[in-house]
Amino acid sequence: MNDLVGIALNFFSSYLIEVMGVLLVLGLIFRAASYKLSKREDAYFSSFISEVEKALSASTNDKEEVEDVDQFLDTILKQVSDKLPTRSVRYGNFSRKKEERDKDKINKSAAKSIARHRKTVSLRDFVHGEKSLFHSIKGESSIFKSKYPPNFDDLTDRILEKDPNWNKLLNFFPVAPISRLNDILPGLFVVFGIFGTFIGISMALPKIAAIDFSNIEASGTILQEFVLNIAFAMKTSIAGILFSLITTVLNTMAPVGGLREKTFKKLSTSFEEIWNAIHGSKSIEASLQESLPGLLNEVKRINSYIEDQNKAS
Repeated sequence: MNDLVGIALNFFSSYLIEVMGVLLVLGLIFRAASYKLSKREDAYFSSFISEVEKALSASTNDKEEVEDVDQFLDTILKQVSDKLPTRSVRYGNFSRKKEERDKDKINKSAAKSIARHRKTVSLRDFVHGEKSLFHSIKGESSIFKSKYPPNFDDLTDRILEKDPNWNKLLNFFPVAPISRLNDILPGLFVVFGIFGTFIGISMALPKIAAIDFSNIEASGTILQEFVLNIAFAMKTSIAGILFSLITTVLNTMAPVGGLREKTFKKLSTSFEEIWNAIHGSKSIEASLQESLPGLLNEVKRINSYIEDQNKAS
C-alpha cells in the first residue's frame, strides 16, 4: 500500500501540472462541442415547437374533445413535417467545402461513401426517421389519450431518451455526464492545486532535517531541492486557481445545462399544449364538477343504507 502511495506521489509531483493542463484542454473541447450541440438542439426543437403551435391553432376546436387521438396526432405531425424547413439543422462532421473538394478528386463510389458518413439530417428527414421525434410521440399516444394530465416533464424525458442527437456528443459521448464534469471542473482544479501544494510541502519538509546549518555551503544541493519543492507547491496552487477561473468564466458564458433545460421546458410545454388540444377546454377540474352531483347522490344513498342497517340492528 505504501509503495502505491509512493508511486502516486512521485507521479503527481512530476506531472500534476501537466495533468491539469490536459484536463483543461479536454474541458475546453467538450465545453465548446456541448455548447454548439445545445444551440443546434435548441434551434431544432424551437422550429418543431413553432410548427406544432401553428398546426394546433389551425385545427383545434376548444369546445370539443378529440375522439380519435391517433388520427389527430397523425394529422398534426403530418402538417408539422410538411411545413418544416428543408435546411439542415443537425450537422455532420464534414464541412461542405471539404466534401466538394474531395468529390472532385475521388471517384463516385468514394463520394457516396463520404455522403453516407456525413450524416446530415434535415428537419423534415429527422421527423420521418426511424428514431424520430414523430415516432417517439406516437409511441406515447396512450398518455395523450388519458383524461388525466400526465407529468409532462417525465413524458418529455422519455421521448428525448430515444433521440441520440439529444443524448450523444459527437455521436459517441453521453452529453449529461460530460456536462456535469464540465460544471465541476472549477472546483476540481482548486482541489488539484491544494493537493499539489501539500505534495510540494511534504517533499520539502524532510529536506530541512538534512540541512547542516554548521556547513551551509555543503548543504547547497539540499537547499536547492527544498526551494524547488516549495516552488512546485506554489506553481500548482497558481495553476489550479488560474484554470478554475478560466473554466468558471466559460461555464458562465456558455451554460450548457441552462440551455438544455430551457429547451426541455419548451418541449414539455408543447406536449402539454397537444394534450390540452386533444381534450378540449374540458379540464379535469371541469370533469370533476360535472360528476360531483352524481357522487353526492351516491354518498347520500350509501349513508341512507348505513342508517337503515343501524336501525335494523
